[in-house]
Amino acid sequence: MAFSIDNSEKFRSGYASNMTLDAVLNTLESVPQFNISVERGYQIGAPSCEKQYKMDFKITFHNQNDEIWLVKSTSSIRSDRLYGVEYFAQNIKLHDPNIAKILVVIPNSVNDKEIRYKNNYREKINSDGFISFIDEIYTVSEFRNEVISFATSNLDQGICSNILGKDAEKYVEELLVDTNNSLLWNDYENNFKTTKSASFNEFCELLTAVGLEQRHERIISVKATRDIPKLSNGGYPKTDVSFVIQTENDLIERNVSIKHTDSKTVTIHEGDINDVITALEIDPISTLADALKAFQLFGSEKKLKEEKPHLHAVLHSELPKFNEKLTELFLFGVNSPLVNHKIQIADLILLINNFDVFDRDSYVSLYVKNYKDSGQFGTPFKWTYPSKKRGKKIQIKGFTGYKK
Repeated sequence: MAFSIDNSEKFRSGYASNMTLDAVLNTLESVPQFNISVERGYQIGAPSCEKQYKMDFKITFHNQNDEIWLVKSTSSIRSDRLYGVEYFAQNIKLHDPNIAKILVVIPNSVNDKEIRYKNNYREKINSDGFISFIDEIYTVSEFRNEVISFATSNLDQGICSNILGKDAEKYVEELLVDTNNSLLWNDYENNFKTTKSASFNEFCELLTAVGLEQRHERIISVKATRDIPKLSNGGYPKTDVSFVIQTENDLIERNVSIKHTDSKTVTIHEGDINDVITALEIDPISTLADALKAFQLFGSEKKLKEEKPHLHAVLHSELPKFNEKLTELFLFGVNSPLVNHKIQIADLILLINNFDVFDRDSYVSLYVKNYKDSGQFGTPFKWTYPSKKRGKKIQIKGFTGYKK
C-alpha cells in the first residue's frame, strides 16, 4: 500500500521508506525459524545525558548468540544525510559495545542517482582510506537477504533449504501483487518520491522477462498464486507461483519455478523410470527403454556397468540425444505423464539468490551447454535412487550454478 500523510513531500518520503522497511521486518519476525526480535526506535546517550543517538530499528538474532544489528531507514543517500548517520553510529558504538553492525537501508524504488550515491558510499566504506562507522548500505531487498542468510546460518541444511524455498515463493507472490510496484511501473516519475517499494527492481525483472516494457505497457491488474494443484501421484509440480498480468493491450499468463539453494546440486526429480520413458516418447520395448529400466533396477551407474555393460553403453550413446527434453522434463515438467493441469508446467525459472529470470527455452539451452559434461551418461544430471527405494524409483540431481 502507498503511505500518505498531510505534510511535506520530504517527510512523506521518509515516512514511506520507514514503513516499507517496517513491513519487511514484521514479516521476517513472524517466521519462527528465523528467531529474531525487532524493536523500533533505538536510542542511547552518554552516561547521565539525554539519549540523543538514535536508529530506527534494533534487530536481535537469537540463534546467533543474540547478536544485535541497528538499522537506519532513509529515502536518500546524499552525503550530508549520511554524515549525520555516521555521527550517530560513531557515538552508539562508543556507548553500546553490544552492537555488532549498524546498517543504512533505502527502498528498492529509489532513482538511479540514489543508487549511484549508495554504490559510491559503499565503496568508501570498504576502502582503506575512509573511516566509517556505518557497516553497510543496502536496498531493502538486499537487507532482507542478509537478515535471512544470517538468521538461518546455524540451521540444518535440509531444514534451511525448506524454509528458504517457502520464503522465496511467498516473496515472489507478494511482490507481484504489491500495488506500489504497479504504481511505480505505470508512472515512476510522479510516484517514486512518496510511493516506496521493497521489491520494485525484482518486479521489473519479472515483467521484463515476460516481454513487457516500462513506460510502454500500462498495468491494469496483477494476480498471483502459490496454490498450485498437486500432480496425479500427489507430488509437487515444477510451478511454484503462477501469475496473470492484465495490461491495456494484452493478458499475460506465466508459471515460474523458483530455485533457492546454496548447494551445488539438488534433487530435482524422483519417480518411476517408466514416466521418463513416456515423457521422452521412447519406444517402451526399445533397447534404450531396457537400459533405463536396468538402471532403475541396479540404482547406480557403477552397478549397471558391472552387470549389464552393453546397456550401460546404450545409455552413454543414446541419452545425450535427449538432453534438451530431459532438461525440460526435470526442471520444467514438460511432457510429464503426471501433469493434470497446464498450470503445473513452468514457463520461467527464477534463480532467487541473484534474482535472475530465464524463459524456458533460454535456460534449457544454457543449462545443457554448461553441464552436459558434468553429469552422468553424457547428460547434465546426476543419476541415482532415493533412500531405501533402489529398484523402485530413480532420483535425478541437477546443478544449481550457471554461467551467462
